[in-house]
Order: sequence, then C-alpha cells, then structure tokens
Amino acid sequence: MIRKTMVSSAKAVDEAEGIVEAYTNTMGVIDADGDIVEPTAFNASIADNLPIPVLSGHDQGKLVGKVIFAQPRLIEGDEYRLFTRMQMNMETEAGRDAFSNVAGDYVREWSIGFNIPKETDVTQEGNDVSTVIRRIANLDWVEVSSVIRGSSPSTSTVAAKSSPATQEKGAIPSHLTAWVEDAWDGSLMRGRIKGGAAILRASHAWVDTDGDPELKSSYKYLHHHIGRNGRGGAANMRAVTTGLANLNARKTSIPENDRRGVYNHLARHLREAGRKPSELRSAEPPDHSKPFPDFHACRIREPEDFDRFRTADETIDDKPVQVLYGREVETGDWDIASYHLPVDEWTEAEARAFCEDHDGIKFEPATGNDDDETGDEDTPPDDDATDSAASGTAPRAALDTAERMLRLRRTKLALHGIHNQKKEF
Repeated sequence: MIRKTMVSSAKAVDEAEGIVEAYTNTMGVIDADGDIVEPTAFNASIADNLPIPVLSGHDQGKLVGKVIFAQPRLIEGDEYRLFTRMQMNMETEAGRDAFSNVAGDYVREWSIGFNIPKETDVTQEGNDVSTVIRRIANLDWVEVSSVIRGSSPSTSTVAAKSSPATQEKGAIPSHLTAWVEDAWDGSLMRGRIKGGAAILRASHAWVDTDGDPELKSSYKYLHHHIGRNGRGGAANMRAVTTGLANLNARKTSIPENDRRGVYNHLARHLREAGRKPSELRSAEPPDHSKPFPDFHACRIREPEDFDRFRTADETIDDKPVQVLYGREVETGDWDIASYHLPVDEWTEAEARAFCEDHDGIKFEPATGNDDDETGDEDTPPDDDATDSAASGTAPRAALDTAERMLRLRRTKLALHGIHNQKKEF
C-alpha cells in the first residue's frame, strides 16, 4: 500500500462529536516522493469508499475514527488539497486521545494510505531515475492516519477548537457530513439510538438547556440515519426538510432564541446537498386549544409538539366530544392534542371536571361570543403543504389509529378508577 503524508494544522471542531477537519493530501504539485496526484484521483474513492477508516500511525490495530466527508479544494495555481472531515470515536480511549492530540496541536501531520487499482492509472514523465515524475490519475483510498512526519507538502489542520457537550446546549452547532435522500422513519431511528451525549448530539439539531444531555428526551430535530449499531450516519434530507418546514410553520416547542441556530444547522445540510433552503420566518406557535364560542377547550399536550392535525367526533361519557389529534414532530405517532366539548351538551363545571379526569394541562371555558375575525385558527390547519418530507397519511387511517389510542386511554383511565364504573367506555 502506498502512503503519502502532509503537514496539516487540524481543527478540532466539536469535542462532543469528535469532529476534526484537516487537509490530508496535496494534489496537482510534486510531493516529497516525486509524485503528482491528480486533483480528480480521489473522486471514485470518495463516492464509493466513505466512511474511510482513520488510524494512528498507519497501525490497523489502532482505529481511532472515520472519514465522513472529503473534497478536493483548489488552493492556487495547479495546487489542490484534500479537505477531510473526520469523526473520532469518542466512545473509545484511542479515539478520545486522537482528538485530544489534534485539539492540543500535538499532531500536525497526516498521511493517506492507498492502492493503485490498475497500472494504467499511473504514468511516468522523464527518463532519468533521479528526476522521473509519476502522475497518479486514480487511486483506491484505504485509510488516513495521524503521523509524526509526512511527505505531502503544504498540509495543515484547518482549525483546532473543542466544545464540551456540557457547555453547548440549545441549538447544536452545524457540522459537515454525508447526506442521503432515503425514506425517513423518525420513530425507528430514535429507537435505534445507543449511547449518550456524543451520539445524541451528532444526530439532532437541538438539546434542552435544562435536560439531561445523556437522555434522548432532552433532544429534538433528529435528522441523521441511525444504524443498527446505534450510531449516527448520514443526514437525511427528508428529515431535514421536515424540520425546516416545522420551524417555518410554527410547529416547534423550542425557545424562540434557539430557532435561528436550529435553522442554520438544518439549512447547512440542505445546502451541502445542493438544495436551497427557504428563509426562516419569525413565528409564534398556534394555540389550538384556545376558548371558542360554542366549545369548552381542554388541552392535553402542547400544540408545538405536533406537525399535522386531524379532528374526529367521538362520544365520551354518553356525550359528544370533538377530539383533536396531532402527529408528533419527532416520532410521527398520532396522539390526542386537545378535546373540544360543545356547550349545549356540557356545562362549564362538567367540562372542567372532564378535563381534570383526562389529565388536561389547560382548560378554557367557551366564550359564548363569536368575535373571531376571518382567518382565525379555530380549525386546525392541514399542514400537508409544508410537511412535504413526511410520509403521506390518509385521513381515515389517521383517525382509525387515533381512535384506537383513545380507546386505550379510556381503558387506562378506567383501570385507575378515574371514571365512574357504571359508565360505558
């Protein structure tokens, strides 16, 4: 295997994620081995081989991370450099040590290992053994290593700065990564996650300021594929576009001050995929459980938790109730968002008691006055237009699912003795 080394002042971008950026090879100019690697020589490997292993000193027994993004970049004249973004495995001692060495500027040179697929991939210029130059047009990139001394000129680590997970909360800084256009199942991906803050931060765009950074419940805007090994992978463009739509469609429970940071994170992924994100609009979240003229409203969950809504007419305790179902932003599951109880069937006292029995978080009695202007959001909007990245759900199927959930909720309440045992469920 052929190896080429380059001095590179690496940048430790994020300690929680173990992200390091560096120029790991120079192309287009003669290196210390008398070779010229063509700027396009890495293209096939980048397309086919990622993620590529990151080793320490070319020792296959010392795997410390993986290459998650690489791109030849023009520097000046004929000189190109291979910009490489690596993710050190912060779950291992070797990975943490490798990151620490880069962040502390103890390691400043990088070396790539590669094979030559075919003899025709290399040509020679000149006849004198001392001055002959090899041109490498194509190579099979196998690994990249941190080393003490290398052969490729003008290489430098792009930057070095660590950011402890305990200090960075709220909107998670954006990061360069691979991306895919595959189908997205948020519930499946969330269930696969194994690991603490490092894995969670690498796959989400927001973390709760007051939450435990080691718990899934503290994170929102999951948008990275999670492998069967529980680790994060490429950013999913359907999840990214859904997240951006939710930010602009007032479907978010994160603090207003964090919306811009989350937008920047998601928008960067979209730009890297060659797509232009829509501008972020300022927004106030809608309140679908506000008081109505003819209905008492009982809020069960915050409206910001959902990205789409459906209503269904039910009979509960022998009285009509309009149930508002919402689809959860993070999981795609349907749950009860609020109840609307008609005033001609429910007195305020009965409706209030109903809300308490059903664990409501807010009760609003009917106003009795229809003073709303045209365009008020008495009826929950159908957000199909903004939810372009989510899988389509037929209204009937959604209601069937929600009705089953309602029956389960009633059974649970009955088991706890909340309902009168003589009433039907």
